[in-house]
Amino acid sequence: MNYGESDLGKIEISDIVIRDIAIHSLIEFLNMSPKDPKAKKEAKSMVNIQVEEEGDEKLVRIFARIKVKYGEPIPTYARKLQEKLKNDVENLSGLKVEEVSITIEDVVEVVEEEPVPEVKEEHLEELEKPEEENDT
Repeated sequence: MNYGESDLGKIEISDIVIRDIAIHSLIEFLNMSPKDPKAKKEAKSMVNIQVEEEGDEKLVRIFARIKVKYGEPIPTYARKLQEKLKNDVENLSGLKVEEVSITIEDVVEVVEEEPVPEVKEEHLEELEKPEEENDT
């Protein structure tokens, strides 16, 4: 995609780069680790873009299909995601985002694991003693 020309030459940003910006933005929004290959693969399957030219202007449309945690107010959540995707792509690419469409594909329950209590070394010795010694 031709970003612009100046007396120094032209700048082009490929559609792949714009999609990568949207994917990274989604990963941040979902609080996933961008270094986690599984998270990146999942995010890539959730985001698509279209880039069209209207006159001299390039317009970007972003489409995301996501799951929402049960109990999350869906309209508020989706609007926040729309804003993040739009702002990130516009700020990093300089292109105008005309549309951000969000499709909620599923509502999921997140099971939070309870933290395992930490056993201090002094208590660990007591746990390792045979029961007869602990009864004294």
